[in-house]
Amino acid sequence: MLLAVFVIVSGSVNAAQIEASHGLEFLVINGKGAKEFGPEANKRLDLISGNHQIVARFDGEVKRGSKTTIFTSKPYVFDVEIENEDLVLVVPKFRSESQAKAFFRNPEWGIETVSTGKTAIILGVLMKGSGFGSYSNMEEAVANYNRQNGIIIEGGEAKDLEDVLVNIDDKGNVDITGDAATQLKLWYTKATNEEKKAFKRWMIDQDF
Repeated sequence: MLLAVFVIVSGSVNAAQIEASHGLEFLVINGKGAKEFGPEANKRLDLISGNHQIVARFDGEVKRGSKTTIFTSKPYVFDVEIENEDLVLVVPKFRSESQAKAFFRNPEWGIETVSTGKTAIILGVLMKGSGFGSYSNMEEAVANYNRQNGIIIEGGEAKDLEDVLVNIDDKGNVDITGDAATQLKLWYTKATNEEKKAFKRWMIDQDF
C-alpha cells in the first residue's frame, strides 16, 4: 500500500501540464498523434519530466475585412523541457489575417511558466513541405523529419543523437563520441526504409 502511494505521489511530482494558447494546437507529441494522449490533448496534456518533442501549428479564426476566416499555419517543431511547472505555448492574439501572416513570416514563440507568469523565448523549427498535402499524415512527416535530423524517441523522451555524438571544439575540429549502440541508432535513424530492411537482413545473416 505504501509503495503504491509513493508511486502515485512520485508520478504527480514529476509531471506537468503544457497548454496551447490563442488558436494553437498540438499535432504530434514524441512522434505520436495528439489524439493518442486523449480527446483534449491537442490543447493541453500532461507530460512527465524530461525532454519532449512537440509539433504544433496555429489554426484559428481571424478577420479578413468584415468577414471571419480560418488561418492555418504550417507546423513547427518544438523541443520542450518539462520539469515540475505547468507551461503554456503562446503567440499573440491575432485579430486579423494580415496580423497572422505577418507574424508567421518570422515567428517568435514564447513559453510561459504559469506559476510565475514569466515568458521565455522558445525555438520553433518550421517543418518544410511542398504544400499542405505534405502534412496530411503528420506522424509520417515527423518521422521523416526526425530521421533526417538524427532524432529518436526513446523512453518517452526526444533525443538528438547528433548533439550526443558530434562535438566541435573552438578550432573547428569534429569529434565523434558515444558508444557503438548510440552510433548505430544515429545511422539507423538516417537510413531509408529500404536501407533499414537491408540492414535487418544483414543482421539476421550475422547471427548464423
